[in-house]
Amino acid sequence: MAISTIESKNSNRDWSIDAISKSVKLPSINLRITKKVSAYELIFFMDQLSLMLETGTPLNKSIQSIGLQVKNVEFRNILKAMEKDMEDGRLLSDTLAKYPDTFNTIYISMIRAGESGGFLKEMLDRIVILEKRHQEFMATIRAALYYPAFLSIFAVSVILFIIIYVFPKFGEMFEEIHDSLPITTRILMGSSKVLVSYWYLIIIFIAISWFAAYKIIISDKGRSYIDNLKLKVPIFRDLFIKIYISRFTRTLGSLINSNVPLLDSLTICSGAVGNKVFATLIDNIRANVEGGKPLSKPVTESQYFPEIVKQMIRTGEDAGMLHKVMPRLADYYDEEIGRNIKKVTMIMEPLLLVTAGGVIGIIVISLIMPIFKLTKTLH
Repeated sequence: MAISTIESKNSNRDWSIDAISKSVKLPSINLRITKKVSAYELIFFMDQLSLMLETGTPLNKSIQSIGLQVKNVEFRNILKAMEKDMEDGRLLSDTLAKYPDTFNTIYISMIRAGESGGFLKEMLDRIVILEKRHQEFMATIRAALYYPAFLSIFAVSVILFIIIYVFPKFGEMFEEIHDSLPITTRILMGSSKVLVSYWYLIIIFIAISWFAAYKIIISDKGRSYIDNLKLKVPIFRDLFIKIYISRFTRTLGSLINSNVPLLDSLTICSGAVGNKVFATLIDNIRANVEGGKPLSKPVTESQYFPEIVKQMIRTGEDAGMLHKVMPRLADYYDEEIGRNIKKVTMIMEPLLLVTAGGVIGIIVISLIMPIFKLTKTLH
């Protein structure tokens, strides 16, 4: 189906996209954007709601039944409020939009399209599939990063143990030959004294630094700097670009497939992509499309989209198959991201091992060398 056909079919529908887009959150595109209600609880909610609609259960009764099965107190309270809204005759999408910290804007828009087109159950099924796929993808990334993270924590723990607990036991012994100690031993002895004597000040300093860094990162300037940096660091640049392209194509494909108008879909994509540079790029694409240009035109002019994306979007648009091309591109880039992360971790693991081994080796040598000197002195 061509995009123009989709636009004309939905021109008379009240999407209230301005109200929806205000609740768009930049950090992620998944169903869960709050730690208080997990993604898996929301997948359960959507899945059960679809099942009950299939059996002909009214929405208010369906939500009531699901609420009885939910253990999360906060989520249960949300569902109780939603049940009342359903009894008052509100649309499900309008009710979900009241909780932007729990329900993602992308899925609210898809549900709105399902309600408008009379295929709400099918839309809920699609959301469940999309979110499960996203969670599987995130689980793959986390699994790839577990070992490097464990290795880093283990190495730092060993180093701190030696500096804090081992070095002080030899401190008085080493004071006798302090002037002849290796420079590394003297540095480590000084570090040990500072850590043992002023550990509380160090913790306070780290906490203040962490809080200050967090405030800077979440600020507009800090976020813009970090987002720009992600697209400039040579090792990670390609990986981040692929992540943002995957988010863009997955989100846009899902919304177009749900009969959400292209301009509204691009507005949602801008907020959901998770990077200010890419958000600005998508805003520019939307302005071009609104001005009458085809989607492929501004995409082709961008430096961030690889040739394969430009070509497939152009081909899909010409054939009126953009709604099928976008999810295929997203699947392709999800696989590429998985491969890239594995490559990065394969490089990181030996580097971490060598670095950690080298540091621990220097610490051990700095501890053993003075002992040998003391032994010779005693003889």
